[in-house]
Amino acid sequence: MSWTIARPVLDDLDEMGRVHVRVWQEAYAGLLPAEYLAALDPASGPRRWRERLGSSPAVSWWLARDEAGIVGLATSGPGRDDDAPVPLELYAINVLARAHGTGLAADLVGHAIGDRPAYLWVLDGNARAIAFYAKLGFTDEGGRKPEPETGVTEIRMARGHLAPWSPSHISPVSPIS
Repeated sequence: MSWTIARPVLDDLDEMGRVHVRVWQEAYAGLLPAEYLAALDPASGPRRWRERLGSSPAVSWWLARDEAGIVGLATSGPGRDDDAPVPLELYAINVLARAHGTGLAADLVGHAIGDRPAYLWVLDGNARAIAFYAKLGFTDEGGRKPEPETGVTEIRMARGHLAPWSPSHISPVSPIS
């Protein structure tokens, strides 16, 4: 499989919306309620994105195309959490199932955040995504929150952050004689 990665333009938004919904329906089946996934509207993303695309140079948008069209997308920018472990957040990485295992997701992450310290949110139980992020150096840093629409728990993973302080990090010290 070969692809090209580029910045999206306004004309890409409708197709990006369809891909975004399809990715969620493929990736989150069994993790999010089936009725929620079935009701996702491919037009809702593009409505929000029209206002955001190009509105801030700090937000990075990327899409990947293969011979059949858009196959993946990624976006990143300033962390949105008050207690962000690092300043950069990977907001989304969406890749259609037909491109899993090809290296496309890692290529998109490379465009979106490079090798910089960053964090992201992943659904608890999404073993495939958690393993993928771990290969890129992300670890569970302890943050938890409910996914806004369904209440399903999300796990915060980060790389390049300092581990939270804990007494277990202290090595025993021998007394000086």
